[in-house]
Amino acid sequence: MEKYPTPQMGTNGQVVGKRVLAFVVDSLLLGIAYAVIVGILVAIGDVGLAMLFGWFVAPVLGFAYFIVLEGLYGCTPGKHLLGLVVVKSDGKNMTLGSSAIRNLLLIVDSLPFFYLLGIVMLFVTNENQRVGDLAADTVVVSQR
Repeated sequence: MEKYPTPQMGTNGQVVGKRVLAFVVDSLLLGIAYAVIVGILVAIGDVGLAMLFGWFVAPVLGFAYFIVLEGLYGCTPGKHLLGLVVVKSDGKNMTLGSSAIRNLLLIVDSLPFFYLLGIVMLFVTNENQRVGDLAADTVVVSQR
């Protein structure tokens, strides 16, 4: 992945569907990685460790995936595949701090279920931002 793809500001209203697809792609990638790890742990006979991984380690790795990749590269593999980049509202590159705020608030965006609040926010905010974007002052736009 290219570090900090050049954003095409003003395209945030055109990428809502791509954002959802990118999240699905990233979720599938994480799911595959988790399944492989749990499969290996079960195969070596450590079901307890597999359960520990599923309950505690996997969620931390999931947040780290989004925080680190968006903070360092401006996008995850799913966003990159769909030509998206996350930037500050003024077009500057994301920081790890902004990425942490943005992604930890996925918990709020997921309320009450299936990311309903986050999806509603995409359609009712002027810049198509979910709660995490508003708190971190970020937007998701097309790559130039």
